Amino acid sequence: ERDGVYVNGIKMKFKGVNRHSFYPTSGRTTSKKISIADVDLMKEMNMNAVRMSHYPPDGHFLDVCDSLGLFVMDELAGWHGNYDTPTGTKLFKEMMLNDENHPSIIFWANGNEGGHNRELDHLFTDNDIQKRPLIHPWEIFGGFETTHYREFNYGIGNYDHGHNILMPTEFLHGMWDGGHGAGIEDYWNAMWNNPLSAGGFLWDFADQAVVRTDKNGELDTDGNHGPDGIVGPYHEKEGSFYTIKEVWSPVFIEKREITAGFDGSFLLENRYAFTNLNQCTFEWRLKKHKVGADAEFKAGKADAPNIKPFEKGKLQVDLPADWRSFDALYLTVKDVYGKELFTWSFPITLPAADADKIVVKTASSKVILKEDAKVYQVLANGIDLTFDKITGLLQQAKNAKGVIPFSNGPILQEGVNNFKNFTAKMDSENLVISSKFDKKESWNTLQWTIYPSGWLKMEVKYFPSEYFTTFVGLNFSYPETEIKSVEYKGNGPYRVWKNRMKGTEFGIWKKDYNDSATGEPAWQYPEFKGYHSNMYWCEFIGKSQTFKVVTDREDVFLRLFTPKKSKDTEYDNMSPTFPTGDISFMNGISAIGTKTQKPETTGPMGMKNIYYDFDKAPSRALDMTLYFDFSVR
Repeated sequence: ERDGVYVNGIKMKFKGVNRHSFYPTSGRTTSKKISIADVDLMKEMNMNAVRMSHYPPDGHFLDVCDSLGLFVMDELAGWHGNYDTPTGTKLFKEMMLNDENHPSIIFWANGNEGGHNRELDHLFTDNDIQKRPLIHPWEIFGGFETTHYREFNYGIGNYDHGHNILMPTEFLHGMWDGGHGAGIEDYWNAMWNNPLSAGGFLWDFADQAVVRTDKNGELDTDGNHGPDGIVGPYHEKEGSFYTIKEVWSPVFIEKREITAGFDGSFLLENRYAFTNLNQCTFEWRLKKHKVGADAEFKAGKADAPNIKPFEKGKLQVDLPADWRSFDALYLTVKDVYGKELFTWSFPITLPAADADKIVVKTASSKVILKEDAKVYQVLANGIDLTFDKITGLLQQAKNAKGVIPFSNGPILQEGVNNFKNFTAKMDSENLVISSKFDKKESWNTLQWTIYPSGWLKMEVKYFPSEYFTTFVGLNFSYPETEIKSVEYKGNGPYRVWKNRMKGTEFGIWKKDYNDSATGEPAWQYPEFKGYHSNMYWCEFIGKSQTFKVVTDREDVFLRLFTPKKSKDTEYDNMSPTFPTGDISFMNGISAIGTKTQKPETTGPMGMKNIYYDFDKAPSRALDMTLYFDFSVR
């Protein structure tokens, strides 16, 4: 008590998940093959523990945990009410007879969430010769604080601020796309740095959906009672799968910017309990990204550093002399069995360098301006652009094939569209349409530059309207019915939330449109709609026309439409608000909550964005620069 949980003399942090015995085609009847698949997926996420909620599992599951190596909390049945003593005693004897000799079991649990018959507690200590600890999930018992679904930094003299071993047996309830990876980085950082924390168990492993033979094979999750998993019914991986995999990697890599002076070194922390990092394999790869083709690359291995458990050290990667000519560096770490722990990606080329290569400014043709009292019409190299003369918004983009239905922007999100007093003038070969800055009336500014090539540059400097904002950025209109797919350079392929940023990989991604809602048929992942981080450029492939948007700014989020709201939910924590418009380019995005928690209670990353300047000084404004190519493909 007041210390932690020790296994073979080593203090442990449990990276666990709750698991039910369930499979779509067989319900609660499972097989050893299913057990192996479940444990393999848990270990792929770098988990080391599993809780048997809310009943003991099949013997073959415990056999697999013994064999592949997963700590187990085995649980006597009970939930929101307990069995009477005669019935509970019979169930206990059957559980103990079947399970007591499994070395993977390190905890017993007597019921769950109020399902504790205290008259049965003595049976565990009386009958278990190993005297493994007994837990009352959702209770303070036996020196353990296991209360479920507490907010980040919860407690006054208890929980995060108490004296018991802190080990929530359920946390970050993963209904739909909420919870799980959304919030885990904050929670795990707190757990890792709290000497009284023994980790915890996420809720839960897989969406529970049964095949309804009476409904033509429909997968039924019983509304919002079953879709709580990190994976789908047939083990379809959600975005949280990869977030958890990165956050719970036993090899922790400190944040690293790849600058011109990069010497190939990375600072590591060994978060294994029993393994020296010299038993792992470290592989690197340099890539030059190419659209529609295999990337050029160079690859090699780095010497595994001698870093003992819970210690820090340095990894040295000996890169070739031409490493700066590549776009990104990838570092893959594999465990002693050759299984990938995670692959980290580090951009080498920044967006400004990409934009310099992609954006074409010059051409033999000239920019022509036509205007009347309401609009500016600009012609350049076959591109016909129309801007509202009062608001400065793009009204229409047209090429030889016709109108591209991308318009009505930029509309500031959680900012004031107070662009005013536009003027148009030639700057050498380029036409510049710009608003006038005024500290009192028009502190947000918009400038368009049209190049002879037909490329269009947009520069917006703006201030959020409030100190705390849900999201900030720029919106445009584009009909969802028109989109077929996107191809973009950035982090992917999964979408992100403000409190679920990890787990993606930097590269070029092609995504076909889908209208998938997480946790609902047809479990089509990755979802198309939502926020995508670190956009360099994006090609929007429509049914009639294609166009491209490029940025020279770092940390731009691409927002693709608004995800479909799940059908059977009364929990709006998992249905975060989205910006207006259809396509957005954001400086700040929204977080997502859990079944029981608002986003802001999942930790600092779940809080609103914070940015404001009382003086409205242009030098401190947020800056979004985009380039548009509306030419015929």
